[in-house]
Amino acid sequence: MSNLLISHGGSDPEGYNVTTSGTLLAAASDYRRFIAITNASDEPIYLALSSNGAEVGKGVYIAPNGGAFELNNVNMYYGEIWAIHDGVGNKRVCVQVGR
Repeated sequence: MSNLLISHGGSDPEGYNVTTSGTLLAAASDYRRFIAITNASDEPIYLALSSNGAEVGKGVYIAPNGGAFELNNVNMYYGEIWAIHDGVGNKRVCVQVGR
């Protein structure tokens, strides 16, 4: 069992297939305490902390093969989080949210 789940009320871990047209990873939430996003694919992923969707080459770059991004009590953002890539097919990211 994860310590994050016990100590911070985390949700179950989730995985998302990110597309070349963009994927919503997290809806806006005033109750978010942290979110960790890991790129489990072989292509760079770009995150947008915005309700306008993501664009390749803009926003937060997550390196392929294990690159990660975290929002926590130091740098929390409560709005939507979108992801996109410019490779071929779907690319996988792993997400853990604390509420």
